[in-house]
Amino acid sequence: MKLSVIVPYFKDYNRLIQLLNCLKQQQLASDLFEVIVVNNDPEIPLELPKDFYANYSLILFEEPRPGSYAARNKGIAHANGEILAFTDSDCLPDTNWLSNALEIFDRDTQKKLGILTGPVPLFYKDPKKLTAAEVYEKYTGFTTEAYAKEGHAITANWFSYRNTLLAFKGFDENLKSNGDSDLSKKITDQYEIQYSPNVIVRHPSRYFVSEVVYKYRRVLGGTYQRKFKKSRFKFLGYLLDFTWRRVRFSAKKMVTIRPKESSQILVVNLAIVWGTWKEFFYLLNGLETKR
Repeated sequence: MKLSVIVPYFKDYNRLIQLLNCLKQQQLASDLFEVIVVNNDPEIPLELPKDFYANYSLILFEEPRPGSYAARNKGIAHANGEILAFTDSDCLPDTNWLSNALEIFDRDTQKKLGILTGPVPLFYKDPKKLTAAEVYEKYTGFTTEAYAKEGHAITANWFSYRNTLLAFKGFDENLKSNGDSDLSKKITDQYEIQYSPNVIVRHPSRYFVSEVVYKYRRVLGGTYQRKFKKSRFKFLGYLLDFTWRRVRFSAKKMVTIRPKESSQILVVNLAIVWGTWKEFFYLLNGLETKR
């Protein structure tokens, strides 16, 4: 079976190059996979160094419609592989990421597998000197095994049969966030999801508090579109519960970890709460969700 690796891209050139170098080092034979990069920046065409084209089949597409899910759907439509792998342009897959995944699909003779996912551990700019944002993410990183038990996967590390994704008509392009939760649950209601500890993709921790806050504002927008657009009262209840969980998380860390880290987590949580409440009122006033 052949794999297609689909990567949405938006204004992150240096880290995209790092990802493509990781794919160059995959243990899987280069004729067994292709890489599809979909540029989601309509203002700046994407050009890549010619040497990448000599390492594996590399195809570029442009997708002017805003949002990573529109970009991923463009990749799905043009993929040649029977199995599609998704990751993000800032991620670093292990060298055996594709080969380990392919072994699992080779054993799936009855095509019961809907989604394969695995760990997404964080890495830091300087592990010995973490910023407040990095400390926060150290304690709140991707819990992909728990997601899988709930029937969910994230697009940083996701494999599915192309025919399965086509049958479900791909990702919801109206969403700027939460599209992976939306589609993965639809698929796993009918097919199996498998978590493999050997299928690993590493993800950079956010470095600045503003980046963490922006992530939560973006996720809140996706949640609003998926669940609460027709019920502002329920949306308010959701945000109140979210705020309480941030307060409870900070309180717990104050008595379980070192004061320096717990104070950093408190600062980040206060910024998150302020930012998400601002986003709440922006959304209620009809402003666009963040991408």
